[in-house]
Amino acid sequence: EDIENYLNPAIKNLLPNPSILKGMDKASSRTVKAIINKEKIGIFGDYDVDGASSTALLGTYFSHLGLEYEIYIPDRRLEGFGPSIKGFENMMKKELQLLFTVDCGTMSFEAIDFANKKKVDVLVLDHHQSEVKLPDAHSIVNPNQLDDKSNLNNLCAAGVCFMFLISLNRSLREINWFANNNLKEPDLIEYLDLVSLGTVCDVVPLTGINRAIVKQGLKILKSKKNLGLKTLLDVSK
Repeated sequence: EDIENYLNPAIKNLLPNPSILKGMDKASSRTVKAIINKEKIGIFGDYDVDGASSTALLGTYFSHLGLEYEIYIPDRRLEGFGPSIKGFENMMKKELQLLFTVDCGTMSFEAIDFANKKKVDVLVLDHHQSEVKLPDAHSIVNPNQLDDKSNLNNLCAAGVCFMFLISLNRSLREINWFANNNLKEPDLIEYLDLVSLGTVCDVVPLTGINRAIVKQGLKILKSKKNLGLKTLLDVSK
């Protein structure tokens, strides 16, 4: 029944409303507040390709908006996977008010408690399996949390971050933020090179929305608009 979408996957036919993801609207509205109040933002990523792609997606978007943000990727050998109190401590020195964890954070109870004590809100954008009890983050967007009804559990973290950017972009458009700040709204289709990279490298099933992301993302990748990816393509031939 799905052969048409399988052979000719189009983003416009397969992209769901991001609000179907649990926690999405809450994460978007908190970020809009941070943007309006010019809060400093932190992005805590993971060291694999999906984590790096996710981090780059948020960073690229925030750069376009002219926001101040810090990026932290933990050392794989010394710090291991996911947020630690030490990692968060290093970030807090930068006087953040909002902290994203991407491709990690769903089970980071201690680190998120530490952030809460420091009055820093944490937004988790992740896809890893969760348990019934979750940390006390401001919002957790993860299609694999047990009470998420979106049926998007095949998304990688970069896919979840892409959904978040669609939601955030829409929220900013609704309050005329771009017009009021004389800024051209980012074209999120241009970000699909990074989303497809994370999707392929995290080896999630290439069906449904993932298939459309990769089909379109490979076209964007070929155009070599992203300097970092262009350089990797050129060096690796």
